[in-house]
Amino acid sequence: MTHEIFMTAVVHGDDTIKARAFLAGYTEMRERHRFTRVRHQTRQEFGIKGLPSIKELQKERGPNAQVWQELHQIFMKQSYTMQERADVTDEALTALSNGSPTTLSEGKMRRLWFTDLPDVISARNPPTNTQRKVIEIADPRMDKILAQNKFVTKSDFIEESYHWWHNGLEYALVQTLPLPPGTDANVVPNMAGITPMLPFSLLFVRIRVESSPERMQQAHAQLEAARRALVGVFEFKVFDRRCHDTRNIEPRQV
Repeated sequence: MTHEIFMTAVVHGDDTIKARAFLAGYTEMRERHRFTRVRHQTRQEFGIKGLPSIKELQKERGPNAQVWQELHQIFMKQSYTMQERADVTDEALTALSNGSPTTLSEGKMRRLWFTDLPDVISARNPPTNTQRKVIEIADPRMDKILAQNKFVTKSDFIEESYHWWHNGLEYALVQTLPLPPGTDANVVPNMAGITPMLPFSLLFVRIRVESSPERMQQAHAQLEAARRALVGVFEFKVFDRRCHDTRNIEPRQV
């Protein structure tokens, strides 16, 4: 089992370039620029329990079989919205260079990203930290697997991000770009001139660790040390854990 622990700061549009320059100096590394196609996946209807194709997924006996079983057990109890993510950096840069859309290569790796409702933070941990269980599964057939298990796309957009790493922590500055209406799932459009959905970016400082009390406590300490080092530069906010709630609650019958 794996947990992600992170803290979040808001960086307004006018300050984005300054923030990138500061983080490059602070981490002593060049930024890594990425584009990610993000598609939120939810159930076609309430009442579907688990993963209908779990037996077929387990027959493959691959490295993901146990993880699929874990996800199946979670969905037996509760429905969630998940993310299907694909790194489309090369395609997006090609589209920008050519000024025209680019088609994803066949067999493009896609990652399923599940996040549980964040845990209630212990009083001994900083309130700026969010802690949640995560599951990640990589498979180029993810579109087909999700369709077989009665998932449909709820939203579809491009995530543009800049990344740095320092002292075991990842620093990610993220903004969301809307896709032109009707964009095919296997096409990356030319993103030039597209206005971000929000007038700010989010800075995540995060770490993924094994779900052991000792390792998770170390991660909280690492994040708190980073927060103190960045006082006066970034203001990390305290968020209600329900901001990150991905559960789908079935409406009550009247």
